[in-house]
Order: sequence, then C-alpha cells, then structure tokens
Amino acid sequence: LLIAVILQTVVLFAMVGMKQWTLSTGTQVLLETSPIDPRSLFRGDYVRLNFSINSLPSNLPGTPKALKKGETVYVSLRQAGELWHPVSIHLEHPEPVSGTVVIKGEARRNWRPPRTLPIVYGIEEFFVPEGEGRAIERPPPGSKINILVAIDKYGNAGIKAVLVDGVSRYEESLF
Repeated sequence: LLIAVILQTVVLFAMVGMKQWTLSTGTQVLLETSPIDPRSLFRGDYVRLNFSINSLPSNLPGTPKALKKGETVYVSLRQAGELWHPVSIHLEHPEPVSGTVVIKGEARRNWRPPRTLPIVYGIEEFFVPEGEGRAIERPPPGSKINILVAIDKYGNAGIKAVLVDGVSRYEESLF
C-alpha cells in the first residue's frame, strides 16, 4: 500500500513538474485567439480558446494527404509582427529553423484536403478566478485578446498568460 501511495505521489509531482518545466524553459509565443464558453457548471469559470492555428489551411508546406483523428502533427510557427503564424506542418518533430518554433498538436478528426486542417494543442482551455470568465468572453468593443504560450523543445505547450489589449490580465502560476 505504501509503494502505491508513493508511486501516485511521484506521478502527480512529475505531471506538475513537466508543465512547470515547459512554462519556465519554453520559448514564448503570442497567439491570436477568440474566447468562447466561459462557464461550466461543474468546473467553474474557464475560457475555451479558439486559436487561429486550430484551423490550418491545407496548402501549407508539408501538409499530409490525410490524417486520422488523434494523429500527432508538428506545426512550425514564425513570428510576423507581434503574433506567431503557421508556416509548415510535419508528421515528425522537425529540427527548428532559425526564427521558428515547433508546437505539437493532434488532428481533431479524420481529415482530407481541401478542407482546413483541425488541430488541437492541449491549450484550448484556461481557468480564471470565479466570476471573471465573462470579462474575457465579452471584452470592451475594439479590445483584442491574445494568449502568451510557452513551447518547449519537444513541442509541448502551456499557457503563460492571457493578455487583454497587450496587458497581462491572468498569469499561470504553480499554485
């Protein structure tokens, strides 16, 4: 019984440690998003995020001929202005080219061209303090919401902060 408890504790600390490592050591990129559905009866306030990189055009270099739901893909991102945009798709982790970052995702459903390629990255939800989800869902007219994401060398991503009009509104912390 003691071994089972110790093993579970080690696994939990490893999960937290891996996420914190990504947030601490990862390259920071700013992604454009459209927040949706900020409230869950069972989970409290959170913001579901729909990034521009969640729907990739089928004409990006390296786009495969087809993908199965759950298949892993790697998307190379390059900064253009303050935001980062996709430049190529890969089925295996590529060596990063200078000025690019590689993010790991998976196909949201079975896919074939010419439709847009639906990809999820595991950063599509962000929990916010109770009662504050609606402020992100319905920002003042003309406001922009962007997400600061850290991406480690393996392509794993984690949300570092939610920015409203370039100002950090919520930051991810260990506790």
